[in-house]
Amino acid sequence: MPRRPTEHDGNVPLWLIPAVILQWIKRVGEDLEWVRIRRTAHHYYTVSVRIRSVKREFSQRAAAAIARPAVLPGGNAV
Repeated sequence: MPRRPTEHDGNVPLWLIPAVILQWIKRVGEDLEWVRIRRTAHHYYTVSVRIRSVKREFSQRAAAAIARPAVLPGGNAV
């Protein structure tokens, strides 16, 4: 299974690093594999993010689970 390419946010000031990481967490959620922060020059940093690839069979099952309605214990669909 091919990996997704690493994505980079360049020239991020030191004080914005937490906000950039929070954006990535909100965007990809649990698929975030790792975050690497490297200093470039003059208190600027490059934030690199790797997103985990999802196996096809799991993504199809998740899509099917979302598509069908949930059934409550009384037999009523939501």
